[in-house]
Amino acid sequence: MLQFDLSKRLINTAISSFLQGLMGRMGLTVTRSVNTLREKRLHVLQGLRTVTLLDVGANAGQYAAALKACGYAGRIVSFEPDPVAFSQLTAGVEKQQVGEHICVQLGLGRFDGEAPFCILKNSACSSFKAPACTAGLDPALFAVEDTAVLPIRMLDTVVPRVSRNDERFYLKIDTQGYEREVLMGASETLRRTDAVEVELSLTTLYNDQALLPEIWGMLADSGFRPAWVERGYRDAKDIWLLQMDGLFVRESAWPASSKF
Repeated sequence: MLQFDLSKRLINTAISSFLQGLMGRMGLTVTRSVNTLREKRLHVLQGLRTVTLLDVGANAGQYAAALKACGYAGRIVSFEPDPVAFSQLTAGVEKQQVGEHICVQLGLGRFDGEAPFCILKNSACSSFKAPACTAGLDPALFAVEDTAVLPIRMLDTVVPRVSRNDERFYLKIDTQGYEREVLMGASETLRRTDAVEVELSLTTLYNDQALLPEIWGMLADSGFRPAWVERGYRDAKDIWLLQMDGLFVRESAWPASSKF
């Protein structure tokens, strides 16, 4: 058995080396799927046995659709303030028919009320904060096409209406510079949250946005540790990294027997 395992390992190593060399000559790199945010996300969801995924900044539903395509069939609550993106989100959910998926047309922040929302040509970049910098990004896609005053609520206000008292959460935040405000309105929700996946900016792309050190510190103060960080957007014309995606897990919630 030991000899068989050793031979199998040698064969796998040889195949991996061949593929790495072949792809390298093409300017590509082969990466094990386990070393990706997609796989780490699924691993955490399975390990924590999280009941509900809170999808904050759902846009047209790309994140939830990709998650379902990977086999996730758990409960999802998606939040999106942009009316056009929200209609695309609900249409996609109706077609997918996978698990329980609730869509809520709201922005999330640190107060209950209304706020001006900047609608960009690339709707995935729309935000409650105005763009501050387009360095390294396509300025045509980052241009503000319109503004609208839209409803905004704290997660702590909304979550009791869409969840049960015993539910635990996986919180995903993709709000284009509005991450700090979402967390500030979610102190009670975070106590019921076992993992947070959030976009981390390394440079100011939106006015008055919080950068990586501040968001990292807020999550650490709430009991979360980094489990995975992956490169996001980079400057297309230079060497600079602009954004990263971080996965943070509550240490006390992670099963000791579950390896990462």
